[in-house]
Amino acid sequence: MRIVVAVCALALTAACAGTSKDAPAPTAFTDGTCRAAAADVLALGRASSELGKGRAVPPDVRARLRDAQADLDQLAVASEPSYKKAFVALVQSTGIVRIRADGNEYDAALGRQMRRDYEAVLAVCT
Repeated sequence: MRIVVAVCALALTAACAGTSKDAPAPTAFTDGTCRAAAADVLALGRASSELGKGRAVPPDVRARLRDAQADLDQLAVASEPSYKKAFVALVQSTGIVRIRADGNEYDAALGRQMRRDYEAVLAVCT
């Protein structure tokens, strides 16, 4: 029984490690708009790793995409020019993913674009 529990714990640790090992801490974001956007950017990054390859996206992931996108959109509108392009691209690609996910017509290529836009925000903000 102990071996089964240990194997399950190791499997769970390995599964979780893959989703967060590349994500910086919110404190790694540059002060100002980037730091203010950190929680939403990181939430979109986590959600993008949970989109999967099927046509349907789980309701909890869709809800997290919606909430983080709405908050990031408000920051993107007034962000500094050096960050604005990256923020707007992430907001837009998230919107496309959400529209397709809501109609159960999600395509993994859209998630890959969203992930690239997420990484572009990390590049300018960390």
